[in-house]
Amino acid sequence: MTKRQWIWLIAAVVIFAAAGAVSVAMNTWSRQSYADRLEQTAGLISGMTETAAEFPEEEFIARLDIKGMIVSESSVPTGLASAGGFDLDHILSYIDALAECPSNAGILLYIDSGGGEMNASDEVYLKLMDYKAATGRPIYAYFDGTACSGAYYIAMAADEIWANRNCICVNIGVYISTYNLKGLFDRYGVEEIMIRSGPNKGIGSLGQEWTAEHRAIYQSIVDLYYDQFLEVVSAGRGMPKDTVKALDDGREMLASQALSRDFIDGVGRYQEYAEQVTGYFGEGVTIYEETASQTDMLWQLLQNLYGKLAALTPHSEAEILRDLAESDPGIVVMAYAG
Repeated sequence: MTKRQWIWLIAAVVIFAAAGAVSVAMNTWSRQSYADRLEQTAGLISGMTETAAEFPEEEFIARLDIKGMIVSESSVPTGLASAGGFDLDHILSYIDALAECPSNAGILLYIDSGGGEMNASDEVYLKLMDYKAATGRPIYAYFDGTACSGAYYIAMAADEIWANRNCICVNIGVYISTYNLKGLFDRYGVEEIMIRSGPNKGIGSLGQEWTAEHRAIYQSIVDLYYDQFLEVVSAGRGMPKDTVKALDDGREMLASQALSRDFIDGVGRYQEYAEQVTGYFGEGVTIYEETASQTDMLWQLLQNLYGKLAALTPHSEAEILRDLAESDPGIVVMAYAG
């Protein structure tokens, strides 16, 4: 960034902080207003910087981190890479960039995640499989503290998997979790009015009773997703689906247990495995790690500032109810630890 850009950047942060402090004191802005201003500031920051990946000219293996909750909705604004949290859009575009890079020799997945949404996990897995098909390059995976469910699903694109000896991993399966608040609504005299086209439209609405048919419908969906999960593991680990199902019924495993069941290929420290992977390619090949830029670090600072300012703002009952409604994601198929 140029000196002029830094001046504008610092000015933007000062203006944002000052506006937030004044709004807290006067109690005139809602948290949504803070969010709007945060997005505007993030857009300003993103527009000042280059977002294209710059890879080494020498042959390298790219480390790709899969950390935190795997979600479809990125936790950072588009264009701010590596700013903490799981950024699906960035991961997918990063894999595409690696596929087009002539000096890239392969990918090393560094996984520390309990999993997350089935859809997002499948998107990353399919993108990695596209990378392999287009380039013929290998993918390796290392499990750090956790590599469960959706995170393990993603690792099925890898040709080899190692794990830290204290890692909790595997956990094959999916689930749907929601709430039925009809009893609570009845207690306080709240009635949800739903005009629907058929008896099975609007399943999962918080104020509607779940019928046996509703449960059966979503059980069938879970079963289909589970079968897909089994197929992916079967292909990734080279074992029959029935064997996969018999070896893991949805439980988590310590690395040694996963190794004894052939769900991973080795146990060791990360540095040990990283050296082993580079050794597959001979001398001169290094592991390239994408680092957080100054822009990313500034974004983290803004997130923390926003959180502190929002916490100081008094919330009306209407705002609390609005937040509850907005936080309900509906029914999402999860591949997550547990």
